[in-house]
Amino acid sequence: MSLSTPLIWVLLPIVVAVVCVFLSKQQALSFILAAATAFGLALLAAFFPEDLTLSIGPLNLAFEEGLMVLGRQITLVYEIFPFIAFIFGMTGLWLLTSSIPGVPTTFRPVSLVITASLTAALSVQPFLYAALLIMTAVLASIPILNTDKKESFRGIFRYLSFMTLAMPFVLIAGWLLTGVVSLPPESPLVGQTIVLLGLGFALWLAVFPFHSWVTMISEHNHPTVVSFLLFILPTTVLVFGLNFFDRYAFLRTSEEIFTVIRLIGTVMIVFGGIWTAVQDELKRAFGFSTLVENGFSLLALGLSAEGGLSWMLMLFPARALGYWLWGYTLAQFENHCGSLEMDALQGYGRKFPFLSTGLILAQLSVAGLPILASFPVKIALLSQAFSIGQGLGVWSFIGSFGLFMFSIRLLLKLTTPNDQDSIDLPRTRLTPEKRSEYVPIVLMVLVLLIIGMFPDSVLSGITDVLSAFSQLQ
Repeated sequence: MSLSTPLIWVLLPIVVAVVCVFLSKQQALSFILAAATAFGLALLAAFFPEDLTLSIGPLNLAFEEGLMVLGRQITLVYEIFPFIAFIFGMTGLWLLTSSIPGVPTTFRPVSLVITASLTAALSVQPFLYAALLIMTAVLASIPILNTDKKESFRGIFRYLSFMTLAMPFVLIAGWLLTGVVSLPPESPLVGQTIVLLGLGFALWLAVFPFHSWVTMISEHNHPTVVSFLLFILPTTVLVFGLNFFDRYAFLRTSEEIFTVIRLIGTVMIVFGGIWTAVQDELKRAFGFSTLVENGFSLLALGLSAEGGLSWMLMLFPARALGYWLWGYTLAQFENHCGSLEMDALQGYGRKFPFLSTGLILAQLSVAGLPILASFPVKIALLSQAFSIGQGLGVWSFIGSFGLFMFSIRLLLKLTTPNDQDSIDLPRTRLTPEKRSEYVPIVLMVLVLLIIGMFPDSVLSGITDVLSAFSQLQ
């Protein structure tokens, strides 16, 4: 019996998503089905045999790497399976929080469709058709965004506009690249092609000045939805971008290109960090912090000659878990308090100690606090940036410090007594969190601590993805 890997990791989650739509009134069943599918596909990808053959008792299943869909070949090679396991595992983690009040009922099927579309984007041949599949994931995300408010609709419209503009830039640049590989590097067409490609990825990654939709969507949508989208879209786009460096020698051998990427990454770190530090609305602060993280990814990409690609990949799991905890605690605070303005949360650290601790530690983990998940990779990146140029390292540190400043401001606000709390409250009012709310926080904080203390054991597995890009190893 012969099957193909795209049937499992592309078509199956889409089928399950359709079933979840029909089960929308049976929330418990759709929750179990969606989460089990995501985690099941993650485990299968993580432990799939290299020879693509599964033996189940007397039944032997031989899998093929390719599948023809609408005249295009989708080829899931074994080397990309670590990344597929990662994004499906993280999707499953977000699906576990889909029962939080306020999360759209469409989140479960849509998240599966997005992950399946992005999986196909990493494996479609010709690879430039990935731009269309990324756009499919963007369009699929619209039903989980809030279109009731005018401000939110403006953010969604800008998000769609920038994502749509990115697609033709990448497609045209890819088409031109097939002809410029034989031209001398000083040819004007080579420079024009690189500019077009850079604009496409800048739009996808919300590089300044194309970033405004990030904070607009972050401020007016549910934190669970926002944290998922701002994790999975940039992460997959960055991995897809490695295809261009792998395929075109003049791109991966040009020191000028990597210098520009490093500078752009540093600008994003500084810009996002400073704006995060001065925010008073927690959801906007989260949006700006994601710009810092995208900047660190670009900085790592710009340091590829010094091992930056491995650091870029190792950032993904730590960042995903930090985003998840940040989004989870913001969602719980929003349900308890209504407002996520910093002034409105004054003194709430006494009433919600577990939520407050989880929120602060999520922010500090993303910022790179020692012994937490992101610290080992970020300290390596900053050290390498300092070795290349003091200015690069100093500015990167300043931008990263903006996240610490925001966390300190929030911590002081949460622990400062509110005037209305001058009257002693019963102890039951001081710890109102339910066990079902704070147990996930405790577990995730433990995971972040373990990753921070044993980064090589936990994070190094995802670097196997580089074997799918033979010219970048």
